Amino acid sequence: MMGGHHAISGTAAWLALAGSAQVAGRSTGIGVLDLTATEVLAGAVVTTGAALLPDIDHPGATISRSAGGASKLLTSAVGSVAGHRGATHTLLAVAAFTLLAALVARLDWRWQAPVLGEVQMGAVLVVAVMCAFATRALKVVTGALLPWVIGLASGVVVAAFAPETTMWLPASIALGVLVHLAGDFMTTDGIPFPTWPLVVRPKRTRNASSLWHPDGNVALPILGNAGSTREWVLCSAMSLYVGVAIAATVIDSWSSTAA
Repeated sequence: MMGGHHAISGTAAWLALAGSAQVAGRSTGIGVLDLTATEVLAGAVVTTGAALLPDIDHPGATISRSAGGASKLLTSAVGSVAGHRGATHTLLAVAAFTLLAALVARLDWRWQAPVLGEVQMGAVLVVAVMCAFATRALKVVTGALLPWVIGLASGVVVAAFAPETTMWLPASIALGVLVHLAGDFMTTDGIPFPTWPLVVRPKRTRNASSLWHPDGNVALPILGNAGSTREWVLCSAMSLYVGVAIAATVIDSWSSTAA
């Protein structure tokens, strides 16, 4: 799946699971975490960025272009060790990314921000990085610096207005990474066997198929190759849903504030 499509699928998944705003009497999501509208919007930003994390193993991916030479060096290093669609595209990676984000978010590092008051800088850092990834992937802004400026500002605002990150922030990271894996699973190349690093391969090459590759990768290639027409159609539909769900959530947030 392409970077922008991974990003929008992460947004759509979060809004479908955590959102609950109403449109014409129908809910835009199932509200599984019982979050405020502000927390839903913050989680949508984080999940959008988190849906790019597995591609930290690919020097040509969106995430590689997010911080200039430093991010290219990091992705090249990870890719040389793990290979593309290797270790970072596994269930073990989901746990690792989620745990790392939770630990950083809980760092006891506070800052007295002007106007906004005290903010938890660990949460600011996680949100800022995910927001920068998201703005790069969705091409909201251009340039190397502006996504990080927006990311940092978003992180401070989120930490001030949705400070209780214990529940929703790790959940949004986990969901974003899982959605990335699901997207790649539905393409031709697939992802590593679910029990990686214990990989089960077909006993004979002739037993391999498009569902179970000779190297042990598994796939359900209903989208075909990455960037296919089917992928574009799916992600266009998700983009439409995201636009409606975010608009409804923003209105819900304004209504709650006014009340």
